[in-house]
Amino acid sequence: MNTLQSKYETLLKEERLLADKIESCEECVEAILEYIAKKADTIHVLTAEEIVSAVHAIGKDLRTELLHVKLERSIVSNKLSGVR
Repeated sequence: MNTLQSKYETLLKEERLLADKIESCEECVEAILEYIAKKADTIHVLTAEEIVSAVHAIGKDLRTELLHVKLERSIVSNKLSGVR
């Protein structure tokens, strides 16, 4: 397997991993929101808001990273199409 093809396969794996991480963040946000809905009268809501915002920010960072990986994969794909 040539180095470009290997790089492309690595980027695909990285995309899948990032997509899984993003999905996990989204599930955590939903779980936190459900918890807040049930316990809003007994918890410190501002702290809960900070927590859900922090998890959301992690998800945003992962989406940005995914965008960069997709961009890099697109460039490698273009180079591969010229090689074939």
